[in-house]
Amino acid sequence: MSKQFLVVGSPIDHSKSPAIHRAAYEVLGLDWTYGRLEVAKNDLRQVLDNAPEALRGFSVTAPLKEEASRNALWRDEFAEVSGAANTLLRVEHGWNAYNTDVFGIVQALRGIGVEKPLRVLVIGSGATARSAILAIRHLNADAEVLVTARNKVSKKELVEFARGLGLHARSARSLGSVISKVDLTISTIPAHALDAAIQDLSVRKTAQIRGPLLDVAYNPWPSLAAQTWGYAGQPVASGLEMLIWQAVAQLRIFVGGNPNHELANEVAVLEAMRHAV
Repeated sequence: MSKQFLVVGSPIDHSKSPAIHRAAYEVLGLDWTYGRLEVAKNDLRQVLDNAPEALRGFSVTAPLKEEASRNALWRDEFAEVSGAANTLLRVEHGWNAYNTDVFGIVQALRGIGVEKPLRVLVIGSGATARSAILAIRHLNADAEVLVTARNKVSKKELVEFARGLGLHARSARSLGSVISKVDLTISTIPAHALDAAIQDLSVRKTAQIRGPLLDVAYNPWPSLAAQTWGYAGQPVASGLEMLIWQAVAQLRIFVGGNPNHELANEVAVLEAMRHAV
């Protein structure tokens, strides 16, 4: 029986996951199928309960990552701690949940030379921001984290989340107030949501940009933020790199049940995934 997989979320039409996964299946010689399904918030439980036996796993995107974690029988460390999962694997009597976004962020950062950030600005306060905090802790447990976000309640919660992990964390008033004080910036908010803050930066402040940028948004690309960091001569990673690397970990789970076990011919798989997008 050919295994089936889906990416679920809303909106989902723009998702590049089907192209990425199908390219990998071809390299790996798997006759699996991978599609997409529009699933609104609070509807994931019904989808899981009615999934046919051939459907073996899900990639999960916004706004369903918290629901994915809540509805799992078992969660990996990152899903348990963050309360968010982007991967579900069918097991007997239910689903196991994983958060491979953390791995995706770590690998994307390493791709632009980030190994041990000292002071990091995280923009946004949702599920991906929590994964970013976990990625920062993985790279440097002594890092200082500054958080800026529109939602004051969730911003405060994210600061407390980071402190609970042992990181030095505090709230930042705005991008402009800390732009010269950090050595890494991670934006976890949707495309164009950062544009106004970037446009508000003076020429003097953009000249003070230090350190790389990871912008998880990738459509359109380059984003205004990516262009601004590029003009400042700083390395930039797009969300596509994060997307590809989190998908690598998903594939490891779908194929062998373990995100830490490399795929056969993983270098070729990576090349095919990048070519697909």
